[in-house]
Amino acid sequence: MSLPAYASLKNKANNEYRNNHATKMQNNYDSPECLFNLVPQSDGSYAIKNVKNDEYFDCSITSMDDSVVDDCQRWQLMPIPTVTNGYYIQNMKNKEYMTKKASQLSKNAGNDEVYIVEPRDN
Repeated sequence: MSLPAYASLKNKANNEYRNNHATKMQNNYDSPECLFNLVPQSDGSYAIKNVKNDEYFDCSITSMDDSVVDDCQRWQLMPIPTVTNGYYIQNMKNKEYMTKKASQLSKNAGNDEVYIVEPRDN
């Protein structure tokens, strides 16, 4: 399955969007704050780069990085067949998932970890 180059990441459990702040989410979609470039990596994973601050989500999820150094900045987007545009977003280094709390990652994939990856124009 091919992912869009640019997308928003909306958590299905709380209907909030990831944005340019690693530890915050917001209720409404705003561009470029909530716009991400999904950058394909050679291993099939993606680096998730915010368009506004030009930084990548990392494995700590409490900060963002200005470059992709290792698996800490790489994420696997795993499709959920029963949810339109639904994905679990798992970090390649620690194998934890983005969840409905912006400042935390989850060891398990469940309802709180479902993200809607909606294609957006840059």
